[in-house]
Amino acid sequence: MFLYIAIHKDENTGYVITVPSLPGCFSYGDTLEQAIEESKQAILFHIEGLLEDGIEPETNQPDLATLIDDPEYAGAQWFGIEVNTDHLTLKPERFNVSWPKYLLNKVDTYVSQTHDTRSNFLAKAALERINSANQNTGIAK
Repeated sequence: MFLYIAIHKDENTGYVITVPSLPGCFSYGDTLEQAIEESKQAILFHIEGLLEDGIEPETNQPDLATLIDDPEYAGAQWFGIEVNTDHLTLKPERFNVSWPKYLLNKVDTYVSQTHDTRSNFLAKAALERINSANQNTGIAK
């Protein structure tokens, strides 16, 4: 995904980067190079958050001329970056899982009682486990 980023530099601070096509996405760095690298991580983190909320991020963005004329970004320098977001989508992907039959039966019984699906149940369980492990161990997402 190609994105434009707005770069602001203050005399007494480092570099602040905003990503206009992802409202609320920003990063910071002491050097320009660090700020740009941090912006790539911020973009991935931001899109992951949208996906966890069930929101597919917009892939279109304003053209550069429109951004330059936007008063919200007055004085900004502009840079275009490429971030690999191919893996960040809500599009379902089929995969095979082999489980003992008794466990599959337990899952099927549970999802039938909760009016859920196997896929949704497994996805929620996986996210719950990952988030719990992240909180307890500090493992990064």
